[in-house]
Amino acid sequence: MKTTVIIPAYEPDEKMRTLVAQLKEKDFNILIIDDGSGDSFQPLFENLPAAVIHHPENKGKGIALKTGLAKVLDYYPDTENVITADADGQHPVSDILRVQDELERGHDFVITTRILKSAKTPLKSQIGNALSRFFFCIANNHYLPDNQSGLRGFSVKHIDWMLQVKGDKYDYELTVLLIAEKQGIRAKRVAIDAVYFDNNSNTHFKPLVDTLRIYRQFFSTEIFAVIAAVIAIVMVLVSDILFGYRYLFLTCIAAWVVHALLCFVVERYTIFRKIKYTPGVRRMIFSIFRYAIYSLICLAIKSLLGWPFTVAFIIAMALTALMEFYLLKVAYDN
Repeated sequence: MKTTVIIPAYEPDEKMRTLVAQLKEKDFNILIIDDGSGDSFQPLFENLPAAVIHHPENKGKGIALKTGLAKVLDYYPDTENVITADADGQHPVSDILRVQDELERGHDFVITTRILKSAKTPLKSQIGNALSRFFFCIANNHYLPDNQSGLRGFSVKHIDWMLQVKGDKYDYELTVLLIAEKQGIRAKRVAIDAVYFDNNSNTHFKPLVDTLRIYRQFFSTEIFAVIAAVIAIVMVLVSDILFGYRYLFLTCIAAWVVHALLCFVVERYTIFRKIKYTPGVRRMIFSIFRYAIYSLICLAIKSLLGWPFTVAFIIAMALTALMEFYLLKVAYDN
């Protein structure tokens, strides 16, 4: 199987040239996307054993990756699998080879999960990944220890839908995983060590701006789950005002029906109208259990504390999300 490595690069250094030389020794096809690095960086893109596409200006990592995906078969028609890797040296060739091995074993979608518990991992990276793990887990009922690693591999059969995924910058990679989950694609996970140089000082990631962009795209993709949660709270508030706890179970059942319609029907014919959609029995079962637990926690709060139904319901949502996250994490760790 012939594999092409796509490398998005913005203002790279000599580590990119070293990576390319090592990849060429392992007989990879290599496609580099110069994402508007500028004239002063052009010598780094010259005389490389790789195809190079130049963006006239910086457009963002997501656009660079999509440029590579759209053009990879034009440059290398024999490509069967694609691996994406960063240009900053954080992905050693040994790890890229491990991804290739999994692709050749028949796994058509491979992601790497970095080991982020090391004291060498920058604090902003630890915090960012912790939040990302939590929201991804709640959205997909799957715990993934790292969903932001740029080292991934997949069959060319996935290119068509990946080109349709929204996201121009760092938000693209997380959104790809969200969309893959909704299609029922089960990614093969490969654990790798997190590699940082000089406390990750050479990164182009802007902590505030890019983090906000990632979560804006995340909630845009999960918009119907957000709407369903808001509607549920409004339904509970109305029920609370009119009846108190009298129709607790009926209200929770009605809220789940709204959730199911929005997240399994409306979502299918809007966000996923052009992409395969397979939410699966697992997500449906999780949603049923989630609303059942909401009911039980609300009942417990009523009996023990006597707090209003609305307050109890919001607390139940928060506690259930935390419980779900840690239970899925324990299941994954074991």
